[in-house]
Amino acid sequence: MKAMYIQEQGDIGKFIYGDLPEPVPGPGEVLVRLRAAALNHLDLYARSGGNRVRVGPFPHILGCDMAGEVAALGPDADGRAKVGQRVLVDYVIKCGKCEFCATGRDELCRRSQRMGVDVAGGYAQYLKAPWQNVYPIPASLSFEHAAAIPLVFHTAWHCLVTKAGLRAGESVLINAAGSGVGSAGIEIARALNARVLVTAGSDAKIARAKEMGAEGGVNYTATPAFSGPIRQMAGGEGVDVVFDSVGAATWEESILSMKRGGRYITCGVTSGHLANIHLGRMFISGLTVMGSGDRSRREFADFMRLVDMGVLHGVVGKVFPLQKAGEAHQLMEDRDFFGKIVLQIP
Repeated sequence: MKAMYIQEQGDIGKFIYGDLPEPVPGPGEVLVRLRAAALNHLDLYARSGGNRVRVGPFPHILGCDMAGEVAALGPDADGRAKVGQRVLVDYVIKCGKCEFCATGRDELCRRSQRMGVDVAGGYAQYLKAPWQNVYPIPASLSFEHAAAIPLVFHTAWHCLVTKAGLRAGESVLINAAGSGVGSAGIEIARALNARVLVTAGSDAKIARAKEMGAEGGVNYTATPAFSGPIRQMAGGEGVDVVFDSVGAATWEESILSMKRGGRYITCGVTSGHLANIHLGRMFISGLTVMGSGDRSRREFADFMRLVDMGVLHGVVGKVFPLQKAGEAHQLMEDRDFFGKIVLQIP
């Protein structure tokens, strides 16, 4: 099969496009003929070794988000998936045996593995995956849009719904609105009938977020002290929830953007992980600060119901052929995009 892979971690020049053996599905696994794979920051770290991310045996195939068609079934997978079925893939493989998996808390699985990091991922024509990790998609959803969904929508749903408990009528500030997880957050928050405000690094990204339903936003490149305008847009008191994937660069202004009783949820630290915290402000204003943590299969199934209904559909920023994965990685590093960067699989 054709694949884009690496023989060692490093810069974009480490990518190799060539032939690798087609995987063979084992017990309980399905073989998926991939048609599209989407990029995440985790792909950049898996390629480069950044953030201390180490990958599986070489040659290694990157890619955590993917969609395609079921091509074959391994033993014991019959009846759980159908050959020819259009699917997207959840990249986290749960062990199914530890005490957490056994008690329905698989988000705490002790031996989970990640496709594209610990095992082969989606930058290839074929992928093998446990049958539990493939989800049917509606005929109206393109493979490119389907590939843009799994990781970021799972993360955004977990953060906004499960952890922060965002409710209809509440206000949410979504930082880095142009990112994959930021744009997913906009879709989910609007589906919940919440009021959406955003920050982003350009006026064009703010405008795109408004097209998706955001009521207003601030370009934090031009206005680093964005809390004042955000509080004003939120009626003067601030927002109920802040959803952040940026980290240190937006931390202080995010906290200042929240009203009394506000909730802050973080799922990323792309600008740095160290930040100061004003404990007095936290206890006086009754603020809650939360980390995302890992996510459950139950949550994945929950948001997939909205995908099936056509309420959530993914946001595609730019599409590259698989052979140009290096250019796609460069674009992600340059941050000059909105939504998800997707690779088409030949």
